Amino acid sequence: MRIFEKQEISDSLRISAALELSWLNRNVSPDNAYLYAKISEDLSKRADLDFFEIRGISYQGIALRNKGEYQRAMQLFMLALEKSEGINSLEDQAYAHINIASVNIYQEHYDEATIHLELAEVIANQLNDDRILAYIDTNYGRVYQGSKLFNNAVSYFKKALLIREESDDKYGQIVSYADIGKVYLEMGHIEKALQYLQSSLLLNEQNLHDADNMVSTLTDIAVIHREKGNFEKANFYGKKAAAICVNSGLKHMALNAFIELKNIERLRGRFRKALEYDDQIELYKDSVFNEEVRMKLAEMNVRYLVEQRTKENEILKKDKEINEIILERQTIILIFAIILIFTLALFVYFLFVENKNKKVVNSKLKHQKSELEMQSIEINRINTLLKEKSQDMMDSINYAKGIQSAILPNWSYVKQLIPNSFVLFNPRDIVSGDFYWFKQVSLNQGILIAADCTGHGVPGGFMSMVGETALEYIVDSQKIFEPSEILEELHARLSSMLRQKKSGNTDGMEIAICLIDTKKNIIKFSGAGMSMTIVDAEGHQIVKSAQRGVGGVYSFSQVTTHIHDFDKSKMFYLYSDGYADQFGGPKGKKLKSPNFRKILEACYQLPVKDQKQFLSTQFQAWKGDEEQVDDVMVIGFTA
Repeated sequence: MRIFEKQEISDSLRISAALELSWLNRNVSPDNAYLYAKISEDLSKRADLDFFEIRGISYQGIALRNKGEYQRAMQLFMLALEKSEGINSLEDQAYAHINIASVNIYQEHYDEATIHLELAEVIANQLNDDRILAYIDTNYGRVYQGSKLFNNAVSYFKKALLIREESDDKYGQIVSYADIGKVYLEMGHIEKALQYLQSSLLLNEQNLHDADNMVSTLTDIAVIHREKGNFEKANFYGKKAAAICVNSGLKHMALNAFIELKNIERLRGRFRKALEYDDQIELYKDSVFNEEVRMKLAEMNVRYLVEQRTKENEILKKDKEINEIILERQTIILIFAIILIFTLALFVYFLFVENKNKKVVNSKLKHQKSELEMQSIEINRINTLLKEKSQDMMDSINYAKGIQSAILPNWSYVKQLIPNSFVLFNPRDIVSGDFYWFKQVSLNQGILIAADCTGHGVPGGFMSMVGETALEYIVDSQKIFEPSEILEELHARLSSMLRQKKSGNTDGMEIAICLIDTKKNIIKFSGAGMSMTIVDAEGHQIVKSAQRGVGGVYSFSQVTTHIHDFDKSKMFYLYSDGYADQFGGPKGKKLKSPNFRKILEACYQLPVKDQKQFLSTQFQAWKGDEEQVDDVMVIGFTA
């Protein structure tokens, strides 16, 4: 860092060096990339160099985007766009629109991404800048790839590749070859995928030796050779990827590489060799998982503590002001009482002595009236301060709601695999202890989860974030798809993350997990403390779960996996206990589970698109004027 403090080096050189270091670290070490970009922004502000300041802001956003902090990244990209418009820098405006689009792509907001790409395209054509156009075409390709329109995605990726070949942009060619290869791999065109991935790898080895892209490409090539049965080649590429990861410190990619090597050896029947990779897998798995989870939880805790400490200071300050006002008011009232008594005494005394004192008494009474009016104003001011304090607390809770809403999946994503489905999600408080989770793990398979965490409101909301983080790791990183195995791993993860054996903490969640296969038309179910109800023309069937939920200090009992036909004659329901526990009706009693299942049987008769409104209407009719006692969540789906 000392180079940035040397006064003999010009500002522009120091800023350029910081930007270059940020760009080089954006994929390998986003934290360092963010630090260098922040340094460049600070130096640019000091030197009044608007152009470099905008670049520093944009590079900070790129680092945060690569870390997955999309909200902060979006704020920085919007700021860069505003500043570039202020100095009329068309190039920076175009890149700002592209960066905003990329964040929307990561969050699967493809319509919003397309709007910003179209704005960037207008500017790029105005500037006649092929480099910007290549970035735009690349992001168009990712929009279509995320929308499963693979032919359109390939068309745009090839368009970007052509531009980069004509301009001899080696890094861009490496990225484009890899993009095309990954789409072909997703389409099942293995030979074409292998051709483009090898082109990306060869170009990378000859020119840049970019570790991040090289490891990703080597791992994909290893997967292709494994699927083709070429285990020697698969092993060669997998080991090469793992070696680069170890040498470059790419822990997350190292985990994937060693898992792939283990899979290769297992398929070859070399089980002893496969077991030798377990040590490396556990090493990197614990490192990656603990680092990611603890960083997330630490960041959440620090942010929460800072906000709480700030609010406590504000409350103490306002309490002090209120106490001072009350003390001042009491003093004034005491003085007023003394003056009043003294005045009345004088009035009685001088009434007999001299009639002229009436004017003096009247003057004092007017003064007293003015003081009473001032007291009324002070009381109104106190009421205003109390309202502001209440509003601050509500703003904090609403901020937590925004974080939770960003984590919950958009139901349109669920409907891509299960179109005949709905979710009724009605938290008791602003933040919910209930949550739902979905991940499509293959073309025809998806995992649908409903969970009810310990507590509700802000404590339940924190538990839901811990659960969602653990599920992402179990399904995405560990590739565990069987419901019973997910439950067992989730129980172990929660116990470890919350240090429950040492602390005695018993927080956890009741959870139901479904693996839905739309090709085989089957559904696998396992639950812990949360059952599933199936309704058909003959009535309802309860699919039992394990008695206890996950989390806590007890040993987790063996979980049963239930398999059912997934067809249109049946309706499947997952739900928390909030609906059945609601007080209401003519006698103000609980609805209870038997009555709730009767409602589900009536609901089954309706089209799926009308069932959510029916359940909501029935719930409101039962609740009446009673307070809602718990979070309410009902998920319904059929083939």
